[in-house]
Amino acid sequence: MRIQFWGTRGSIAKPGPATVRYGGNTSCVEIRSAAGTLVVIDCGTGAHGLGQALLSGANGAVTGHLLISHTHWDHIQGIPFFAPLSQPGNEWHVYGPRGVGDSLRETLAGQMQYTYFPVTLEQLGANIEYHDLVEGSFDIGDIRVTAHYLNHPALTLGYRLEVDGVSVVYASDHEPHARDLAGGGDLSSSDGDMRHAEFLKDADLIIHDTQYLAKEYPDKVGWGHSTVEYAVAAARTANARRLAIYHHDPLRDDDAVDAFLEHAREHAQLSGYEGEIFAAAEGLSVELESSGARAAERSESVASARRSPAMEVVSRTVLLAATNPEFAEVIRDAVKEEGLHLLEAAEVEKALELAHLELPGVYLVEQDLPGGGALELCRAIRAGLGPQGEKARVIVIADDEHQSRRESGRGAGVTDWLVWPFTSIYVRTKLRAWLLRAALRWEKAPLPENEAERVRALHALEILDTDPEERFDRLTQKISKLLDVPIALVSLVD
Repeated sequence: MRIQFWGTRGSIAKPGPATVRYGGNTSCVEIRSAAGTLVVIDCGTGAHGLGQALLSGANGAVTGHLLISHTHWDHIQGIPFFAPLSQPGNEWHVYGPRGVGDSLRETLAGQMQYTYFPVTLEQLGANIEYHDLVEGSFDIGDIRVTAHYLNHPALTLGYRLEVDGVSVVYASDHEPHARDLAGGGDLSSSDGDMRHAEFLKDADLIIHDTQYLAKEYPDKVGWGHSTVEYAVAAARTANARRLAIYHHDPLRDDDAVDAFLEHAREHAQLSGYEGEIFAAAEGLSVELESSGARAAERSESVASARRSPAMEVVSRTVLLAATNPEFAEVIRDAVKEEGLHLLEAAEVEKALELAHLELPGVYLVEQDLPGGGALELCRAIRAGLGPQGEKARVIVIADDEHQSRRESGRGAGVTDWLVWPFTSIYVRTKLRAWLLRAALRWEKAPLPENEAERVRALHALEILDTDPEERFDRLTQKISKLLDVPIALVSLVD
């Protein structure tokens, strides 16, 4: 597998004399398998250079796959200037996180409205197909791709690519789930951060958001970015071979990135991480080869919605059980903006009563809720609602998240924590992720073991493309009546 960096900067492009060595363009990474499958991750301003390179080296039509982590400008602003999308005959598949409402295509079209740009999305010349993703795995040619939600103020996916016996993980725009892990430490104390480490497990290369230092983090809480200390701890926990620090802060020039990298290596040595650490730089190319002994098995395929509307949210009801007026006001605004239905309760007994009546998709419960507290309510939901209770997403709202609280919450079955202060935008993003994780997803039916025999028998009957037959009509009429449905069909699948 070959990886080349075309944009490494975060937040805003910052090209100039002070960013010559590491680059000033925003996020864009090119990945190719040995078989030639082309995947581009994110389409920030770095995509302009990549697009020109692809067209200059092409002998014919260019086919590729573009994975969008999320739709903040520094990750999509290069789309209108990515030349392969404008060339007739080219074929591109664009993938990105699906929201509860708008599709990926609708979101991307927004930045190319006439007010902002002279060419609309519909006027791009290439054949473009859009794929709305939720968490799960799918194949792009010979590459297995696994999508995993990250912790960011917009619905964001990280991507794990596995091919040729190696794996690379792209985890840009991710904040520690537990804020006390910004300085590094033991990720096993937080379920959310251990899920993140599991996503990175045994990777040959992690390209990880490292926009801040731990000492800078207190002023950046909730902004959706990692510290370098956290990224090192995640790489150590995941037993990753290499870590590329990425999404450089626009305020860091080349010399500052040098110092940042040196700090990362010193922290790694002190914390026991033995993998290689380097800073992503525009133009840098990395070759990954299988080490044999380390080559991990491909991740198990888990269905991921690929086309709209191939996914439906099971429940759009949110139960808020809280007495703190600050918590409640922010959450009410978030639920309203997402177009979800809100139920409210001020104590455990009432919350449990509403849970039985409505079966909400998400429960947001204040830590010290009157009548027994959040953990007691969580246990009651898990025990009292049967299978629905086991699958419920119960989120505890707290004004801090000490390790001891996380451990007790784990025992009670708490899904996640929502730690104050939080904004309405942050809550909206978390609501989307919590709901979409439980969404219904279409899956391709597996081919039967006797498929070849079935097709031979079908052709032997000589009934394909024939005139209507009364016996089939009789069958469908009986089935419609028996099942009380308006339509029943007999499908002859060849």
